[in-house]
Amino acid sequence: MGLPSPLKAPASKVMSSRRETDEELPTMDLIAEARRPILIERHRSVIEEMESGIGDAFISGESENPRLKAMLAELESPMAVKRLQTAIAALAEDFHYRSHNIRQALIEEMCLLREQAQVEVAALQLHAIGVYRELRRLVVARQGEAPGIADLRELPCSAVGKLTASEQPGFGSPRLADAAVWTPAFGERCLRTIKRLRRPDAADSHWDDANGPPTLARELEEPISNLPEAERAAARLALVRDRIRSQFFKDIFLVYMAADEFDPAEGAAHPTVLHWLEAIEKTPHLFPFMQGQTSGQKLFRLAQLMQKLIQLHEMYARAALASDHPTYREAFAGLGTRERLKVMGKDRYPALVLSPELTIAAMLCPFAGLVTWVQEKVAASDFVLPPDPRR
Repeated sequence: MGLPSPLKAPASKVMSSRRETDEELPTMDLIAEARRPILIERHRSVIEEMESGIGDAFISGESENPRLKAMLAELESPMAVKRLQTAIAALAEDFHYRSHNIRQALIEEMCLLREQAQVEVAALQLHAIGVYRELRRLVVARQGEAPGIADLRELPCSAVGKLTASEQPGFGSPRLADAAVWTPAFGERCLRTIKRLRRPDAADSHWDDANGPPTLARELEEPISNLPEAERAAARLALVRDRIRSQFFKDIFLVYMAADEFDPAEGAAHPTVLHWLEAIEKTPHLFPFMQGQTSGQKLFRLAQLMQKLIQLHEMYARAALASDHPTYREAFAGLGTRERLKVMGKDRYPALVLSPELTIAAMLCPFAGLVTWVQEKVAASDFVLPPDPRR
């Protein structure tokens, strides 16, 4: 027996997707709610055994097995697609699954289908494969890498609604961290990468140039010319390093990402900001703003770039939050980001907490989206680079 039509989903599933708590249920639904765990336990062992047999080849489709290919082809029919959409909506909306991971919720869903519609185990397995494949596709679009079945199983159901949301906040949005989705193993991998990039081994510790210090304009040299030698040298070094720093970020945001210079293929090559930074780490000679530097300087500048990107996102997200607050809404009308930040600075408006969640969310922003965001800010004369944090 195949799966039931999505228009005839189990009554308990339709009911539970619309209820918030058991206290809201009428008498008949309370009875059904009380029977629900009994029905699930009746089929749990069979369904768990069946679900555990789903491996990575099933959800990736990377197999030459003719039988598997035929099975996966069945999932492309309009009826199968509707069933998968109904199942994924249940994982996202059913209050029973708020504290479940995807595997736990999917097993319970299939137990109910087995009980109420007498669906065969083989058909349920194909249904589960379809759900995992669709969720995998959605996750790839968010984190830029395909999760394995084990990692996907551990994804909380609370993330499913975020995956299926039609609107996705972009770089600089205060809602970016709340909407971001990554699997547990990928999140750990991100944190390890961020830690490695933030404090790379064998990196330099200052803004220096492999070709020697650049020349300074007369208006910068003259004010320090009469200082004692030691003070003049220190002041000049600070000015030189500030110029190197400024030129580096100008080369990235105003030259490399410029609308008339940026190659769209470059955006497509790096799914997220993190993947772009990893590509710079691996092949810095391919990026013009890294060329001509020593290995130590390349690593130092990469660390500074990652830190600047996180600062940039936090600063614009903070300004957006303040702009929506009644205290600033009218005062900010017609002001650019730079002027808004000045007002917020005078009021000592607090910075956002640079939590791991905010950091990972900024790093998992689509790289092409970041470039578009920079281009739009530059075109509107509203691109503001935050200062380096105090050491």
